Amino acid sequence: MRAIIRERAVALESWRPMEFWRRRPETALALVVGAMAVAGLVLRLVELAERPLHHDESIDAWYSWKFLNNSYEGYDPVYHGPLRFYLTAGLFWVFGESPTTARMVAVLAGVGMIVLPWFLRRSLGPVVTLVACAVLAFSPIALYMTRLGREDSLTAFITLAMMVVIVRFLERPRLLLPSLFGFLLAAGFAVKETTFIVVFIFGGFFLALLAEQATRQARAGNAEPPPGNFAGDLEGQRRGLAGWGWMLPAGLVPMGVAFGFSGYYDVEVFLTLGIYGVLMVMVVLMLASPQSIWELPVVRAVRRVPGWGWVLAAAVFLLFFALWFTEFFRHPEGFADGFTEGITYWRGEQDTNRGSEPWHYYLYTIPLYEYLVCILAVIGTVHAFRNPTFVGKFMVWTAVASWFSYSWASERFPWLALHIVVPMAVLAGYGVAVLWRARRKLWMLPVWAVVAGLVATTLFFGWRTNYVNQRDPRELLTQVHTTHDYVNTVHRIEALNAYSQSIGEGPVTVAVDTAISVPNLWYFRDYEARTWTDSDSAQHASADFVLALAESNIAASAPDLANHHTTRMPLRDWWAPQFESYHDGWFSGWAQWMVDREVWNPATLGSTDFDLSVSPRALDLEARMAAAGR
Repeated sequence: MRAIIRERAVALESWRPMEFWRRRPETALALVVGAMAVAGLVLRLVELAERPLHHDESIDAWYSWKFLNNSYEGYDPVYHGPLRFYLTAGLFWVFGESPTTARMVAVLAGVGMIVLPWFLRRSLGPVVTLVACAVLAFSPIALYMTRLGREDSLTAFITLAMMVVIVRFLERPRLLLPSLFGFLLAAGFAVKETTFIVVFIFGGFFLALLAEQATRQARAGNAEPPPGNFAGDLEGQRRGLAGWGWMLPAGLVPMGVAFGFSGYYDVEVFLTLGIYGVLMVMVVLMLASPQSIWELPVVRAVRRVPGWGWVLAAAVFLLFFALWFTEFFRHPEGFADGFTEGITYWRGEQDTNRGSEPWHYYLYTIPLYEYLVCILAVIGTVHAFRNPTFVGKFMVWTAVASWFSYSWASERFPWLALHIVVPMAVLAGYGVAVLWRARRKLWMLPVWAVVAGLVATTLFFGWRTNYVNQRDPRELLTQVHTTHDYVNTVHRIEALNAYSQSIGEGPVTVAVDTAISVPNLWYFRDYEARTWTDSDSAQHASADFVLALAESNIAASAPDLANHHTTRMPLRDWWAPQFESYHDGWFSGWAQWMVDREVWNPATLGSTDFDLSVSPRALDLEARMAAAGR
């Protein structure tokens, strides 16, 4: 508000855009960010319901529907935290159940991410802020993953919000900011267990920062640090408070030792993280005494909030953590489960490597879609090293640590790439700022031409990925998607059931193989004439429509299906790129895929198929419905 009042104290000479930007910079910045948020919302809503619900999307939608109907059983780490089920159930209650409302939490979180860099505008500057907002609004991965009804969009929003709160707190420690951080941290755990990775990344950063500040303070002879903040203070930067110094070796050497030890001796993840934490604390204690640590700038910022403020923050965290994990105090055992079950499940899954992707999966996937962001982020990282600020260091650390952590974790999927792209968006803003400062130099003309071409192709690929090929298995972001053949089958059954009941012939019955319960749990969630079957009870399978996994061979083994008409169709399809085996003649193959999505190993295009068996009665009903023009 104070900034707006100061702006309004300066008279406008005209309403020309450049004049308005010069006289009303914060208002103009807010208008542009708001316009990008509106554009981002529109892009995320366009054709949102056209793509069938992904396997995971249908599970999330089904659990949300169960909560709405009071049949939700409580937190299950296999399906991640319960908070987005509550939020989606609320949208179902207000707007009805549909693929659009099932994806609206992801959409709104994506739009929220577009706005969040605005709250760092005084630390980032207008150019970095606008570019970060633009990347989060229009980049192919950010757009795709915030149109996908999984939990990753909401998790990324919460993580970025926590980063904003941390920076704002260090700029000006305020009493309620720790409580806001506690609320966001509880929300992160209640959405997805990757919040453990976020805590690991943030914790490693601040331990390394303490080591770096201790080293600088010791080299300065324990001089009194300047008062105030160090997050965006230029004077603090000149005094070395935001310099890199010992920060990288202090943080990365213990990390290398811990993970090298883990790899050599094949120890479990908790021991690895424990070794890393102990080594980091040892580094800090070697560089500074407990008394000097008490006077480090980051610790001084923490001390500016009274103790009861931190007690309040802990209480807020525990309150909302308990509220969400106990299903609003209906299942008290969920409180302890929230602390133990998620991390226990994740530890058990570390050796599974679901998806079977190699460790360098993101090194292929992200640059293929975000090559412009990667280039600009590299420039921005160099700038952050040469012109260190707290925010710059925080973003570089988070981007590098996220890339490393999600590559090290055994499950590697395209939606996790969003968590790497978010801090890279800010680094890309730093890269554009570097180019913008050199804009008047003659050699920048070809650079701007190249950047313009890369922007145009990125927007084109984003449009093609999100609207033209939004469920095409040849897109690396698709990852085993439900087919239109299946959804058309559901619509066919629903239409025939409505016609049958309208002419008084009763409901159309459906039997579904439990082997393909997903996505049938969602699509037939309130279909009263649905029953379940499996290969063991196939002898008794009988219905107007029988949907069975092709491998179950129910259609051939059930006597009651002898007169049914059976068709085999794909339920989910995929492409297994096999990155690790693709190194011969790689440039031509990648280039061909970039241009027309022609895959280099078509033999790995495949699908999970289902058999649709239709009874003579249903076929007769369809013939009569067609004759009646229905």
